[in-house]
Amino acid sequence: MKKHFATHDTFVIEKVYNFTPEMVFAAWADPELKAKWFTEAEEFDFREGGQEINHGGPPGGPVYTFKAHYQEIIPDHRIVYSYTMDLDETRISVSVATVEFKQIDEGTHLIFTEQGVFLDGHDTATVREHGTSILLDQLGEQLKNNQELRVSSEVSKIINSPEPISDREIVNTRIFNVPREIMFKAFSDPNHLEKWWGPEGFTNTFHEFDMRPNGIWCFIMHGPNGVDYENKSIFSEIIEPEKIVIHHLGPIHEFLLTITFAEKEGKTELIWQMLHKSVKECEKVRSFCYKANEQNFDRLEAELTKMVSRRKH
Repeated sequence: MKKHFATHDTFVIEKVYNFTPEMVFAAWADPELKAKWFTEAEEFDFREGGQEINHGGPPGGPVYTFKAHYQEIIPDHRIVYSYTMDLDETRISVSVATVEFKQIDEGTHLIFTEQGVFLDGHDTATVREHGTSILLDQLGEQLKNNQELRVSSEVSKIINSPEPISDREIVNTRIFNVPREIMFKAFSDPNHLEKWWGPEGFTNTFHEFDMRPNGIWCFIMHGPNGVDYENKSIFSEIIEPEKIVIHHLGPIHEFLLTITFAEKEGKTELIWQMLHKSVKECEKVRSFCYKANEQNFDRLEAELTKMVSRRKH
């Protein structure tokens, strides 16, 4: 006669994702998004009292059946569900899982807590914790993929607008008497960048600066009139020391900024191209952008002079 026994155990898994709680929560709440990192559900009713059922397992092997009931849902904050896990026709565990989404500076601190009873030795908390951790890592990868697709799509809309590029573009150029390696450093090192970025009279406070493809740049520009301007951008392309492409998201206006560093006999020609979605959007800022960009270049030149002087000493 087979011996029956129950093992009670609890485990906690913590992950940090560089995305907002709203985005991470959506990856649990949207069946299409969840299917990309968990598994495709046979039934998905995401509401308090709703049910989720899915099946999985190795090809030709046993079938695992996950059946969950949602007990509490607080959008962007918490999900509590109870679930059973069956191996073919045998019940192997019954659990209560709590998923918490806490906003932090880096994005979201996710805390997954499972309190389970594991039946007759078919599974253990250690094995379940390991499998769940892998799933949560897959969630992180899927969030990155979703972000990259979204960014790529938005950039494509700007580039492929039916209106002529020349009518949607603002271009400033200047030759600086420094090699482009130093010029690139003035853009890529936030300690230098925050000192010169923006028109005359502006200062900056950087909150996030992740200079890599799909990296986030968030900062506040403090105007000479006492007004603060929040800015958010995503780096679209980085080719050191030749080019930086930035997708500026706003909030005042959206554009694609392509910064090219062309070598000119030991000097650097800076080509600054701002491409807008439409002629209408471009015309809103054209009257002041040329002057603002030139003031920005003046501040850049002053910072480059300091950088060269420090090198000499």
